[in-house]
Amino acid sequence: MFTGIVTALGTVKTVNDKGDRILRISVNWDCLSIPIGASIAHSGVCLTVTSRHQDGYEVAASAETMRVTTVGS
Repeated sequence: MFTGIVTALGTVKTVNDKGDRILRISVNWDCLSIPIGASIAHSGVCLTVTSRHQDGYEVAASAETMRVTTVGS
């Protein structure tokens, strides 16, 4: 369950299906300060940060996550 406060909106820049669905999210703040492994809410679905860049980060969604949440659509 997500219990944090939403502080920003991001944009999905790329979607790659390589086993898991890899989403690259672009935001307007420095993402290098996000810890790898951090959990961030995406339309109510918490996903784990797997990599980060100056202007964005990547998360992975499993097939089950895509099946039972809005990430699949």
